[in-house]
Order: sequence, then C-alpha cells, then structure tokens
Amino acid sequence: MGQSGSSVKVNDIPAPRTDASVNAPPPTQHRRVADFVREFPDAKYTFDSRANNNSPDAELCRSTPDGGRSCIKLEMHSAALFKSMQQLGFYCALPAEPSRTHMECNRLPR
Repeated sequence: MGQSGSSVKVNDIPAPRTDASVNAPPPTQHRRVADFVREFPDAKYTFDSRANNNSPDAELCRSTPDGGRSCIKLEMHSAALFKSMQQLGFYCALPAEPSRTHMECNRLPR
C-alpha cells in the first residue's frame, strides 16, 4: 500500500490536558485572591457561579465581623476562581437552596 498525501498520522493525537492546565487561575489574579483570603482566612467567602460568558470578571466577597461585606473584583472566570479557592484550602459548593446561584467557600480544617 502506498503513502497518502496526508501528514496526519494515527498517533498524532494531542496529549490530554492536565488538571493543572484546565481552568488555571491567572497567576497575578490568584495572588490577589490569596492576599484577600489571608486577611481573614476563616471567613466564609462567596462568588457568583453563573457563567461569565467570554468575559473574565468575577467578584469574591466575604462577611465581615460587623455584619457587612468586603469584596474584590477579579479578572478571571468563575471556574478559575473556584480552582484558586481550592488551591488555598477551601471547599466551595452551591448552597442547598435551589434559587441561589452563588458559590459558598469555607476553609477545610487542617
């Protein structure tokens, strides 16, 4: 059998993406998240889990001791923010109430 003119071979399958590369938080934005969390590591953090479409914008908030809220705006998708919070030792999940669409993040006990 002869060679076809195609340069694609059977084994030219791209390598699977690693978990580290999927939704990886941008390093500068991850540092901003880490700095914000470091101020009050045991606070409950929330962020909107709705799709950001193609716009990398998210807001991470926490409850303050006086009953208020403190937030930062980030240039990242919510999936990357979710991963960033996981890397910082937080467990994030949707609340039990179906009408709520934000993620709640709590620090995992060490």
